[in-house]
Amino acid sequence: MEFSVLYFANREVTDASAEYDLLLDTARFADEHGFRALWMPERHFHRFGGAYPNPALTAAALATVTRNIRLRAGSVVVPLHDPLEVVENWSLVDNLSRGRVDLAFGTGWAPNDFVLAPDRYQERRKLTMDGIEEIRGLWRGDPVKRVNGEGDSVEVLSYPRPMQPEPGLWMTCSSSRATFEEAGARGLNILTALLFQKVEEVAVNIEVYRAARAKNGLDPAGGTVTLMMHTFAGESDKQVRDIVKEPFKAYLKSSFDLWRNQWSDLKGVDQEQVVNFAFERYFRTASLFGSVDKCVRSVEKLAQAGVNEVACLVDFGVTGDEIRAALPYLDQVRSRVQAGT
Repeated sequence: MEFSVLYFANREVTDASAEYDLLLDTARFADEHGFRALWMPERHFHRFGGAYPNPALTAAALATVTRNIRLRAGSVVVPLHDPLEVVENWSLVDNLSRGRVDLAFGTGWAPNDFVLAPDRYQERRKLTMDGIEEIRGLWRGDPVKRVNGEGDSVEVLSYPRPMQPEPGLWMTCSSSRATFEEAGARGLNILTALLFQKVEEVAVNIEVYRAARAKNGLDPAGGTVTLMMHTFAGESDKQVRDIVKEPFKAYLKSSFDLWRNQWSDLKGVDQEQVVNFAFERYFRTASLFGSVDKCVRSVEKLAQAGVNEVACLVDFGVTGDEIRAALPYLDQVRSRVQAGT
């Protein structure tokens, strides 16, 4: 089981620089303590995750203060970009980091993000799959055809050229079994979460993923399944609950207008009731909230379900000092799980 750190800040920021100071501090900690990677999202036009509009920019900054961990887009919203732009940006980061870039790809889900490309929203799934293949080709050195400013069809290749022959590639899957299957067929890794599924459902989706790999001539045991988990480890379950409850509820409220539409049975339901229910669910079964012992047990359950990596989302609203103080406890979880103790 690998451990990585994932950022998706959502605070009413009064000091934006301090927000990024926390990012750099946690990146240095992860880099020095055996974590596998750092994940950075692409979010637009909403305070939920809005600190990170361009993961390549974030990764470029982190490349200069880290030496060991992988730097991962989690995720590039493919329909909002020309694949040429994606490969240009991430090739630069690949060189800055000396070959530590990985990419997860997403279709996008918030309609307002597509003010950048409104004509692509309805076809975003097809555009994503086509774009992934073009990104792969560009990365390995295959030129693509485009129309230039004079209306001529030309072949172009992106620069700078990347350091790696190919980065690790993930597909972001919320819960759709078809997406897990397609990722397996295409030889992509999986980045998923528990927002729209339970651990038992993740296990079934992983079986579908591995069967698709086998059906397409790939090693069924190959490929990484990464599960994002909101994370805060501490001395005791009670201590952690007291720290995270109100900040995490505020975090959920801030995104309520985005995710309630994904659940048709929540429309018209009282927000406070839904948020209280969601917090209890997360604390009990859908997060790494609690003592080191509780978190270790949770990760062991994920391993039994077929998860290979936990992406620990740490910046969900508790103070920067509290996050920094919790990191050594999270490292204890990582050490114990990887040592099998």
